[in-house]
Amino acid sequence: MPKTITNKTTRADRIRKIKAGLQKYYPTTAIKVGGTDVQPAAMQSQLQGDIDANDASTQAKANWIVTVNAAKQADASIAPVLRTVRNRVFADFGDAPNAEAVLADFGYAPRKKGVKSVQTKAEAIAKSQATRTARGTKGPKAKAKIHGTVPVDGAAAEPAVSTTPAPVASNPASTSSQGASPSGSTSKSSP
Repeated sequence: MPKTITNKTTRADRIRKIKAGLQKYYPTTAIKVGGTDVQPAAMQSQLQGDIDANDASTQAKANWIVTVNAAKQADASIAPVLRTVRNRVFADFGDAPNAEAVLADFGYAPRKKGVKSVQTKAEAIAKSQATRTARGTKGPKAKAKIHGTVPVDGAAAEPAVSTTPAPVASNPASTSSQGASPSGSTSKSSP
């Protein structure tokens, strides 16, 4: 005999066939069930009760599915309204002195303020300083010390930017070129 898949539908169909077979072959004969004789009419009503209960549960599940789908559609249609109201309430009352009471009237809790640990703050400062160093960014005082220089030859080239101050010459002899004489004139050497 092939194995069949048993579910509520196939079980109810099998019980209907058993009920019809009992009525056809055992219309007046009592059948022993668990040591007790069960009359055909009682057995027919038990079988019909099982079929009715399964049919009712199947119908109830179908109704439940319809009801759940209707609830999901209602939830989906009201979701934008709820978001808009929540955003409006937080925009109007979120930072008010009595925000906790007003938000509680709407069923909302105030926003939690994030608390950073000292270690997290220290890591953030170190990371910020490392980023400034890597990018070469400077603060307003350091930027104020940076000035452009105009080329002397009069060419309309891009202005050169000096980031360090010019060295101060303390000894004129040390800043002169190799072939310079003490009088300031340069001597040319032949090759």
